[in-house]
Amino acid sequence: MKDLDTNIVLYWLVGHPIISQFEFKHGNTFGATLLFPILSILIYLSFTLLSLRFPSLLPIVSTVTLRRITATHSLTLCILSLIIAVGCGVSVIHEMAANVHDWNWIICYNRLNYENALLRGPLVFWSYVFYISKILEFLDTLLILLSRSRSRRLSFLHVYHHALVPLFCYFGVATGQSIWHFGVITNASVHVLMYAYYFLFSIGKKPRWKKLVTNVQIGQFMFCFVCFGAVMYYHFTSEFGCSGSGVWFYTFCFNVSLLALFLNFHFKTYAKNNSKKTS
Repeated sequence: MKDLDTNIVLYWLVGHPIISQFEFKHGNTFGATLLFPILSILIYLSFTLLSLRFPSLLPIVSTVTLRRITATHSLTLCILSLIIAVGCGVSVIHEMAANVHDWNWIICYNRLNYENALLRGPLVFWSYVFYISKILEFLDTLLILLSRSRSRRLSFLHVYHHALVPLFCYFGVATGQSIWHFGVITNASVHVLMYAYYFLFSIGKKPRWKKLVTNVQIGQFMFCFVCFGAVMYYHFTSEFGCSGSGVWFYTFCFNVSLLALFLNFHFKTYAKNNSKKTS
């Protein structure tokens, strides 16, 4: 029975033809052009800035209605993030079993095999779903803009993060970026926790792990820096180098900027809370 269950899970997360035969084809697959994330970001930023500049463009939705919409949105993204994290994780394990004598690909995709291996298969499929999900997350901003406290709740960190993440996710998939699968698993797992918090809060519960969510978000950047160091080591010590090296510097700088903003948000938020408790 356990073997049957395992086979079913493997089939739906790895072996299904849509997943196992998936190929990221530039110009053919939906969203597989640089123009797609750029236009998406421009539309997102224009809509956000216009809504803040001209508040009457968007109606103020009642608290009850907004909570229901937020609950549905958060639950959807929580489940989707969980599926992505598990799907990508199972795909990594499946690839490890299939390539038991060569696990270097876990950290460094050999550029010699780039065209043959890096733009097709289960790992690429889940990386692609992760990339597309970042467009869906634009709705986070819309929900804030529909609230009465839009100007207070909408921060620079929020807009900056949501605007640029799709671009770097596109580069991760399109360039076959080494160790990208770890970034997908880590970030998707963090979003499971984050959207679970938003869902519970929107249905009237008061989860007491908001600080944990922020700490986990900060922790993922630390993990990314460790991964970056590992890839750099392999890149400069291996014969053919690692794929995706052209965007590493920009990805690294983006993660540093996000870490700085998250740390600033963390210290400001909890310093205020601590001062309120002591006063």
